[in-house]
Amino acid sequence: MRVNAIKNLAFALAIACSVYAPVYSQAQPQNASQAVPALPFFVGLHTLRSGYEVFFPATVGEAGVDKWQLTAGFNPSVRLAVQAGICWEQKSTNQDPVYQGTSLSGQYLDGSRYNERRTYSVPVLVRYAVVRSPRPRLQMDAVLGLTLLGSKYRLAEVRRIDHQVVSSFEDYGQATQLYATAGIGLRYSFGQHFEGVLDWTYSKNFRSAPDYVHLNVTGNKYGLTRAVSLGLRYRFAIKKKAAVDSGP
Repeated sequence: MRVNAIKNLAFALAIACSVYAPVYSQAQPQNASQAVPALPFFVGLHTLRSGYEVFFPATVGEAGVDKWQLTAGFNPSVRLAVQAGICWEQKSTNQDPVYQGTSLSGQYLDGSRYNERRTYSVPVLVRYAVVRSPRPRLQMDAVLGLTLLGSKYRLAEVRRIDHQVVSSFEDYGQATQLYATAGIGLRYSFGQHFEGVLDWTYSKNFRSAPDYVHLNVTGNKYGLTRAVSLGLRYRFAIKKKAAVDSGP
């Protein structure tokens, strides 16, 4: 599954590049002595809260990333942008004791639980400015793309009577899956280089499941999950030198 997901992601990137390349090549000056326009790039840092429906080998659950996300992208045109992000998070909790008490016969009861999860997400998105103010400082973007998510968890529980282990349980799972992502974004320019960005998107796993499964995991029968990010990005341009015209 991981190989297929990576292939699908690479295919999506190839489509984005193929769409951009003809547009940018047509915008090049016909006269070789003219300067080639700079291509605007941007990098950003965002705080992220996200959740995704994940089909592990033995169960269906929800995994997400509540962490910082790095993004980078470029603007083929004034309204269009292509960006990719990456975020990684590791969480672990060790509860010992997770409970404690006394049985009717006077025995001391307690137990412990250890939970660890590692998750990463790689969204590749295309943004199109559908609303722009006259200046323009404020823009509203339509956002569409793919998100690659990988998640791995381990759960271990131990039950003890009079401090002696009487039973133990361990569960683990790993999955790498692809999601369709769509939503809206707001961008506000603070000057020539800095922009504040707020994105609100929904994602759906490409794997199908009955409505009741989606409802139990995500709270809706469509299996939609939400991601919200707020951050700041820096815009800069890679300038190309003018070509020298050698004459006829």
